This record gives sequence, C-alpha cells and structure tokens, in this order.
Amino acid sequence: MKREKIKLFEELYRINELSGQNFLNNKHLVVVDVQPEYQDYFSFNPYDFADFINENYENLYNLTFLYNGADTLGMVSEWDYKQWLIDIGINPEIVENSNFVDKGYAFFRYCMDSAIDEEVIANFVRFMMDNNINDSRDLNEEIWNKYIEEYGDEDIRDLLEHAEDMISIPGLMDDLMSMSNIVITGGGISECLKEVEIALQSLNKNYKVLTEFTY
Repeated sequence: MKREKIKLFEELYRINELSGQNFLNNKHLVVVDVQPEYQDYFSFNPYDFADFINENYENLYNLTFLYNGADTLGMVSEWDYKQWLIDIGINPEIVENSNFVDKGYAFFRYCMDSAIDEEVIANFVRFMMDNNINDSRDLNEEIWNKYIEEYGDEDIRDLLEHAEDMISIPGLMDDLMSMSNIVITGGGISECLKEVEIALQSLNKNYKVLTEFTY
C-alpha cells in the first residue's frame, strides 16, 4: 500500500510550467495571495496580471481568488480586495463574478519549515482526513501506529507526536474538494502557494502551475 501511494504522487503531482493561452480553456484558475500586502514581493507587474485576467476570463470555467484576509491575519477585507483588483485594471464585472476565499494561513507550515517532504505531508493530511482528525495533536499512539503501518514515514511522527505545535485541516479543503481542471498561480512559491499545492495533493487533485504570475 505504501509503495502504491507514493508512486501515485510521482505520477500526478509534477509541477508544470505552462505556455500560451489555450491551456486555460475550461480551466478553474485559482489565484493565491495576489493581494496588496504582498505587492512588493511580486515578480511580475500587477497591471500585466490584470490584463491577463481580462484577456482570458471568457475561456475559463471558473476563477477563484484565495487570499489572507481580515478573518485570518487581519489583512485586507473582501470588499477592499475586490477594489484593489479593480484598481489594478481587472474588469469590475469579472471581479464581481469571481469567487473569494479567505483561506487561512500556516496550516501545514510547521512540517514545511521542518523540511518534511511535501509528499509525506500530503499523505499525512490525507490520513488525518480519512480518520476524521483535524488537529495532529489529537492522534493517539494507536492511530500513529496505524499511520506508520500504512505509510511508513517516521520523520513526521518524530516531529509531531510530542510537539506543542501541530498541523491542521483548514476549512479551505472543502472549497478545493469541489474544484476540477485546476490551474494555480500566485505565491509565495515555498509558502502559501505550496500549502495550496499540498492540500490539492492530499485530495488527489490534478493541477498545473502557471509560473508567469508566481512569486
């Protein structure tokens, strides 16, 4: 079982750079943390991003903006975020017809910052969900043994079993679970964007990464 599950990751979750525009036909574009608080870190011009959205919106199946907002980090409100997107040039009608999710923050970061492999984290998140556990501190010895029997990854157990810190299952998972034909972009590539990737991997979701607007 362990060998089959790890092989699945190797086949399905390779990050792909995309080129051209036709690849967005009938895709669900998910934009992560392209918001005013992080503008100084962008590796692209936000006005070019706005032009890209305007030019490609009609080809999309759906458009979702995931952001760190007032409910999670005391950052931008949904109303102010929408206004910022309009200010950088996105058509107001597009903004009003898009989805907005204040996604939460740092739900997997303790493991990520401790250099646990992302496939291991995704497997563990899937295991938690399969066993109806939302907080890794709620795993008892019996369930840890079950995890090791299924996946064989001791590093994450060594890190988490007696730690005060933890990883958790965010409400964002419900939003991601309903998505298909996913293309993601935004940032940061080793932080919040990577958390979204790990979440998608744990849900067995295929996705592509649009690198033109990552940072």
